Amino acid sequence: MKVIACFAAFLLGSHSCLFASHIRGGYIRVVSGNGSLTYKFEVIGFADTGSTVGFGGQGIDFGDGTTISLEESADSRETIFLGNETSLTKYTISHTYQAPGAYTVMFNEFYRNAGITNMMNSVETPFFVSTQVIVDPFFGANSTPELGVFPAVFSRAGSRFFSSVSSKDEQGDSLVYSLAVPLRDFAEEVYSYRWPNDISFYAGENRGETPVLKLDKLSGQLTWDTPELAGEFGIAYKVIEYRKVDGEVHKLSETTVDLQIINVESDMLPPNIDFDYQVASNGQIDFTAGYEEMASDTLEWSFYSSGSISMDGVDISGHQLTDTVPGGTSFSGAVTVPQSATKPVYFVLAARSLNRLNPFKTVKSFAVNPTGEEYVINAVDSPKDVVVLRTYPNPVAGTMTIQFPELNLNKVQEIELINAAGQSILKTGIPINGNLATLNTEDLPGGIYLLRTYLGQQICYSRFIKE
Repeated sequence: MKVIACFAAFLLGSHSCLFASHIRGGYIRVVSGNGSLTYKFEVIGFADTGSTVGFGGQGIDFGDGTTISLEESADSRETIFLGNETSLTKYTISHTYQAPGAYTVMFNEFYRNAGITNMMNSVETPFFVSTQVIVDPFFGANSTPELGVFPAVFSRAGSRFFSSVSSKDEQGDSLVYSLAVPLRDFAEEVYSYRWPNDISFYAGENRGETPVLKLDKLSGQLTWDTPELAGEFGIAYKVIEYRKVDGEVHKLSETTVDLQIINVESDMLPPNIDFDYQVASNGQIDFTAGYEEMASDTLEWSFYSSGSISMDGVDISGHQLTDTVPGGTSFSGAVTVPQSATKPVYFVLAARSLNRLNPFKTVKSFAVNPTGEEYVINAVDSPKDVVVLRTYPNPVAGTMTIQFPELNLNKVQEIELINAAGQSILKTGIPINGNLATLNTEDLPGGIYLLRTYLGQQICYSRFIKE
């Protein structure tokens, strides 16, 4: 399951020889069914193009008891070469759920590569990623986040490393990022994991304090003070998606992304990126961006903003600029923000050298609040967790049983019924026996209904059909 790549001979001109992984990262993206229970699932893997081992040989578990083979059942498979001996492979497959619910979609490969520095016995450690998602037309169309820019995967030993895991969301939901321990199976962390900034990886003169390893929760900026020790380091992070519905913030999905950073010795330097901004009184953001390739090689750069970009008074079509230039470039512009905006404006800047001997890429991201104050997502500190209740029989003609997730609840529980038009037609208290209750539906007209109730910070609901 491994290929040995000698960077000294081919890539970097250094004296390091590392194990090259066939998997450099991956995640699962769930794509909206536009209000239906049929979704598309994208299993995305970042792989080493020098490896003979492919990505995607195992199955996808949809979280409802259905597991199928990717290679045999996928609707499509595409591979895109990203440069620096890295490719993106994406399998797309459709699946229909039988009922609304909270599902954990999972994918794993049997083995990671050998020699991952901060994992014990990585060659026998499975690669595992998952996405937890709420599937329900009640919350409207929803696709889970997609990486906006492929992160940097090569770091220069002994230097500060800048990458970004900033993601885009089709529906404009709020995203929060956090570092996590890589998994080997569902809810099972890899054995004896050490963070990449563990002091044991650093030389004696640098052991006075713990080096930086941080991920900004809003912008997705990843920063690491790399050790002099060359090797492959495994990390993982979570992207949590929130949406405000009926005045309350709900957690809609949680995507775990696995990623490897390859720390190499090199005389080459990563590109420099400078970004400065100023917020005007009307909320307009004036910015200056600068890109510089240290060795004056041809530079490939990109600039993205979630706001509308204008330069010299001319609006730019789309939200992204990109080009290749010798040496470097700089430019200024502005981003306009609607006065009703309640979210920060995101900027993502990326640059890499097209010199095949230089594997380094720099990615920086920024979250800018037009008010000039630190942005905090409304009510994310106490979002409502969504719990799907079991109701049976479904469809129902007369009496229906409601099963709550907790035992020994209050003797009376307040519930609300909402019809297909979104109108609240009944609010009442029902008696609880243990964690079960019954509801007589005989007087309800035929149709689809939402039953909703609250247990502390949990919003509990079920959809049922009245015959």
